[in-house]
Amino acid sequence: MLNTIMGILLLLTFIGLIVYCVKGGNLLVGFLVMSILWCIIARVPLTTVVTTVFEKSVEDYGSTIAIIIFGAWFGRIIVNTGIANYIIKKTVELGGDKPLIVALLLNVVCALIFTSVFGVGSVMAIGMIVLPILFSIGLDKKTALGAYMLSVAAGMYLNIAYVSQFFGLFKGITYSNNYIHFAIIATIIQVAVVIAFLVFHYFYDKKSGKVRAWAAPNAEAAPEVKKGLGWYCIFVPFIPIILVAVFKWSSCPAFLLSIIVGLLFTRNFKSYKGVVEILQKTLFDGVSDCALLIGMLYSIVIFQAAAKQAAPIINALIGGIIPHSPLVLVIIFCILAPLALFRGPLMIFGAGAALLSIFQSMNVFSTPFLFALFVIAPVAIVASSCPTQSWGMWGLSYSKIEPREYLKTNFPWAWAIFIANELLAYFLMGK
Repeated sequence: MLNTIMGILLLLTFIGLIVYCVKGGNLLVGFLVMSILWCIIARVPLTTVVTTVFEKSVEDYGSTIAIIIFGAWFGRIIVNTGIANYIIKKTVELGGDKPLIVALLLNVVCALIFTSVFGVGSVMAIGMIVLPILFSIGLDKKTALGAYMLSVAAGMYLNIAYVSQFFGLFKGITYSNNYIHFAIIATIIQVAVVIAFLVFHYFYDKKSGKVRAWAAPNAEAAPEVKKGLGWYCIFVPFIPIILVAVFKWSSCPAFLLSIIVGLLFTRNFKSYKGVVEILQKTLFDGVSDCALLIGMLYSIVIFQAAAKQAAPIINALIGGIIPHSPLVLVIIFCILAPLALFRGPLMIFGAGAALLSIFQSMNVFSTPFLFALFVIAPVAIVASSCPTQSWGMWGLSYSKIEPREYLKTNFPWAWAIFIANELLAYFLMGK
């Protein structure tokens, strides 16, 4: 009887967390409060709370945080040294005076850049170069913003710093050949959808009179490229992936070498003082970009540790209700994909963290399957179409577009990506 009461209280607080996340509550505070509540309800010994829930969980996540910081640092190097500007300028020149071709090339290149560049600051900095160009060539604002956000998200499947957040939550999952195989196909699928999105909206908007005639990018829109940058700079964003995926380097040394190469190729080693200044500034900016993210991730792993302590109670109450067939669960996730929006129960960096903890506590599903189940929504749904995503909120403010209009434009395409990549992940990793 006591266990039943505790189980009901745990579920009620879980529902409260969902409501809190959907209404835009602070996740750092929410997960820390939930961790304390679940430890109290499950009557976890104080010693376990202190040493296991709040200490060991954070220590074990330390290597992941290091990868995130180095990835954000590298992202700032790509932006601050002018490499991103150089690549974008050459892409625009390649497209000539054909607006659709320019838009397609620009968004495909953005997807490639974000396979290694990480951090909301980098997304914003590159967006302030790309979006004015897309606006100036005549694209409707909602089409330009929607395509850019879909492109940014497309790069995240392969982005070492981004996916490392998930690896820290799923023990045993690494940036291995198995994952890379999935990530490459998932990226191709999302890029293909970006192309379809642009082609459809370009001709639809053109028919309805929303596409303006071509106008060469004005001085404000055109990226300023630092003098002395050579063609070889275009390879710098892809060095970390090559080192990790092909040569099996660890992530942090791969990022560090890429940072050095980036500074070398952009001629920033002319003086000791100059290189020290740019290293310090890019590191500071990179850490600032991901500081709040790191706090949220720490709160999630603390909550996961608390949920493991409450696992037997939850499993006894609802273990028989949840489908035990992996394929059935994948189909249910595909149908309920909108629940990933607004940090809902299918979004792991939101209320989904609690749902994942419940699934893990059941000891029914394998870790690779749960990884396949939960890794898609943050990219395909949230990063691609949710107004609550950090860079999504910036994009809406910058473009002066209403969240409802953005959601209406992007979500149907994001849902299609989610279904395709969810099934792909299941068959390649989850089975």
